[in-house]
Amino acid sequence: MTDIRSVTSGTQTPASTIKKSTSVSKEATDTATPPTKEPKHTQPVTSRIHNWFAQAGVNAKKNEGFERDIHKKTERRRVISEQRKLQNLENVMEKALEFCPDSETAESIDPDWFFSFVNMAEDIYSSTMQEIWGKIFAVEVSTPGTFSIRTLRTLKELTQRDAKMFQAAVSMASRKKGEYSPKILYGYYQKPSFMRFLKLHKNHQLNLAEFGLPYPDILSLMDAGLIYNSEIESGELSTHSRSEWRLGSSVIHLSPKRSSLFLNYYKFTPTGAELSKLVSSDINQHYVEKLKSFLSADFEVV
Repeated sequence: MTDIRSVTSGTQTPASTIKKSTSVSKEATDTATPPTKEPKHTQPVTSRIHNWFAQAGVNAKKNEGFERDIHKKTERRRVISEQRKLQNLENVMEKALEFCPDSETAESIDPDWFFSFVNMAEDIYSSTMQEIWGKIFAVEVSTPGTFSIRTLRTLKELTQRDAKMFQAAVSMASRKKGEYSPKILYGYYQKPSFMRFLKLHKNHQLNLAEFGLPYPDILSLMDAGLIYNSEIESGELSTHSRSEWRLGSSVIHLSPKRSSLFLNYYKFTPTGAELSKLVSSDINQHYVEKLKSFLSADFEVV
């Protein structure tokens, strides 16, 4: 995703130090079975259920105390909910201040955009996603109109797992010179001529799972509206032309060695292109080197 660059978490109690007994003989210690690590402390499922609902202001029914009063219970839940939403917005604001560009601007953001942003950001609880929302606001204040409300709505539906998949996609994204939307190059094919028509024709493709982006993740990104719902091919590439592709700080130039060659790629949607600016993800160098080696069979790669 710049740089966007993204809930489950748990605590682990370190295993206690295992001491040797001074009364055990050397022979016994030499033949004793090596000590095993103590098991992780687990929490009963019922306790986890109680804990999660408590964060939403909901407790189990009781037969005494103020919990019998539905009005008090409702007010308690409302207060807890509002407090958590306020805390979410405070966290997003702090992240925005951290990433705020050191510049001045006379242009103001759209009030409708701002209050739409607030209404969505108050329901963002993951610290990783709060960081993303903070970056968005910092960039929008610096350059109003960078992110659409449609992009915000898409982002709001993303989970931390979605963000991680998108981060992997951005690490392989390239931009062709003169074009805006990022693409993920994964293969090419040669249109069979009349003389080759009866021969087995096979597309040349990289397995993106090797670089951390398996096909099910690609489908998930399509469902999320970040990548177009179909594989795309370029037009026929001329042997007399050279195209320039930028992958992070790397630049490669491609020139077909023969006619009738077509590139295959996944293309980011406008929303995906906007969000890709915020993802903190270094380019996948393993992918870059493998792509260059892969294409060199039928392209001049410089």
